[in-house]
This record gives sequence, structure tokens and C-alpha cells, in this order.
Amino acid sequence: MPKIISADTPDLEFRTRPVKGVSLFVSEDAITSMTDHAERGYLENKEVMGLLIGYVMKDGEGTYAKATDTATSGLDADEASVRFKKEDIEDLFASIDRCEGNAVVGWYHSHLGIGCYLSDTDIKTHVGIFGDEIGFAVVIDPSVSTLAVFSCGSTGPQKAPMIILT
Repeated sequence: MPKIISADTPDLEFRTRPVKGVSLFVSEDAITSMTDHAERGYLENKEVMGLLIGYVMKDGEGTYAKATDTATSGLDADEASVRFKKEDIEDLFASIDRCEGNAVVGWYHSHLGIGCYLSDTDIKTHVGIFGDEIGFAVVIDPSVSTLAVFSCGSTGPQKAPMIILT
């Protein structure tokens, strides 16, 4: 009988987080990748999106994530919406396979000139990907060079602190 991998819950690596009280640590390279992608989309008047790839770990405070890389593929996008192209999903998987990390720890997307927040559609997308598990949404507004990070627990979307690792 085949093994159903998604039903396995791997033990998380125990590693003390670099800064207490922070649940997301992002490499400088991942930040650059996201913001460059958002800027290119802005120049074309299109939103962008991608996934944050990295590691989920635990310590005495609970679980936290380290995002080391980003993955994306072809997008259906305009100035107010974005989604992965269905025909490019295999490219998205290939992009994930090239990343450092063993988990999708979040996702990112841009808003063009409307600020950094999670819309109702963004919240549905986030909950659909992560449910109640650890996961972060990064929203970038390249028109004013701003970025915000959110988590969506049972209390709804909340801004989340993030540390950039150099």
C-alpha cells in the first residue's frame, strides 16, 4: 500500500529562535527576491505573487519559521488581482524544488497603490493554504516601497513581526 506522505507529521527541529517573541525570520536574499519581483510587476501595472520556502522549527516559545527562498511561476495578473497560471503549476513545483528549505512557510503578493493589508480574498487564500498551521502572508506595495507581514489565526489577520537575517 502506498504511503500517504501528507498524513505524516514530521518532528520539528528544536532550535532556539534568534530573537524572542518573533515568529518569522527572513533571509535578505528572500526579501530582495520578493521586492524585486513586486517592482517588476509594478512597472508592468500587474500584481505579483509567490511562495516563501524555508523551515519550521520549535523552541520553548512554540513554533516559528525561517524563510530562506522564494518560488513562483507564470501568473495571471492585472492591476488588482493575481493567481498562478494553471498551465504553469509544474513550473511552480520545479521552482520549489530548486529552493533551500523543506516547507512552504508563507506567501507573498503585491498591492499596487492601495497599501499593505489582507483583503477578504487574501484571507481566504491564506487560510486555504495554511489553515491553522504556521504560515505568513507578506504584502508589498511597491508604489510606496512598503512591506507588511501578517498571520491569520483564529482571531483573524494580524500584523506579525519579522526579522531580516543577513
